[in-house]
Amino acid sequence: MELQEAKQQLRRYMREERRRRSAQTVAAGSEQITAFFCSWPVYQKSAMVMFYLAMPDEPQTEQMIQDALGRHKRVCVPLLGEKYGEMTAAEITGLDDLVTGKLELKMPDPDKARIISPAAIDLVVVPAVAFDRSGNRLGMGAGYYDRFLPQTPQCIRLGLAWQFQLVDSLPAEKHDVRMQYLLNEGGFLSCDSRDGQ
Repeated sequence: MELQEAKQQLRRYMREERRRRSAQTVAAGSEQITAFFCSWPVYQKSAMVMFYLAMPDEPQTEQMIQDALGRHKRVCVPLLGEKYGEMTAAEITGLDDLVTGKLELKMPDPDKARIISPAAIDLVVVPAVAFDRSGNRLGMGAGYYDRFLPQTPQCIRLGLAWQFQLVDSLPAEKHDVRMQYLLNEGGFLSCDSRDGQ
């Protein structure tokens, strides 16, 4: 139980810190992150990229999505399942494909969603409450990405968060899937032996 309590405490702290960020800070930081991301060779070589759809206080991904579509890449985003904690990847051809769903968050229209096999994805951009330097991730607690990521062993996994969300170490469990790279407004961090640049 201690591990779960530690995770919950860190979640609460990080979410409060994130909520304190002004809209201007979020916009400026997102612009820096987008510039790093769009010039990243790993992204430039990817044919199918999965992005998360950001909450207002997270690094925003809309400009990245626009860039990917402008380069004629295939783009997919999470579609939450009926069952709590389950999600699939749905392809979008533009931001107009999105509707407002649960919790006022953007999501693909479930009636028109084109589900993509996780095996088709080259690069997945993953949000978190916190990451550590080894690529371990602390999510919101629902387990959506914990269930989805093991289906994408071929993927490059990029964790996206603000600089303050990077901690020295996180409690990791056996089933946790680590990120290979992290990106924040300060730039890239490689979590394994491969070079992030």
